[in-house]
Amino acid sequence: MKYSKKELYIIQKKRPDLIRKPEPSTNTAIIAFLRKYNKVSQIPKDNTSKEWITLRQQALDNSDFPKFQTDHFNEVIEHNKKIDKKLEDPQTQKELDFLIKKYAIAERIRLYINPLYLYSKYQENKKIRTKKFFKINLPILIWMILFTIIILVIIYL
Repeated sequence: MKYSKKELYIIQKKRPDLIRKPEPSTNTAIIAFLRKYNKVSQIPKDNTSKEWITLRQQALDNSDFPKFQTDHFNEVIEHNKKIDKKLEDPQTQKELDFLIKKYAIAERIRLYINPLYLYSKYQENKKIRTKKFFKINLPILIWMILFTIIILVIIYL
């Protein structure tokens, strides 16, 4: 059964045992290799930095890396196959459908109870709106109200 991105997000949040690992690549294998052998305390986030290039070269030059890479790829692929099997299981699908419905109801209730949430969403999307209505600044509005009151007072006196 295919799930949408939102449904997969709910599933991963409520059932972390069903999280798929990212598809294996050389970079993910290098990162796992470096973490396993404690070659580095912190892996750089920038893939173009000199530090990353030297760490990558060291990992690729290591004699244990090719075996580790194939084991890592097999492990990731096997893990993802197990997750796919679990997702295809009818019993698991029933449980996940129940979780998705329950979470969706809770989300609707939260939106109903907390109207400020909607207001904050509106504020975030304020820039996206294309229609612009006439804005009346607050001082102008106050002056208009005062002027109207003065005219009404003059007319009725």
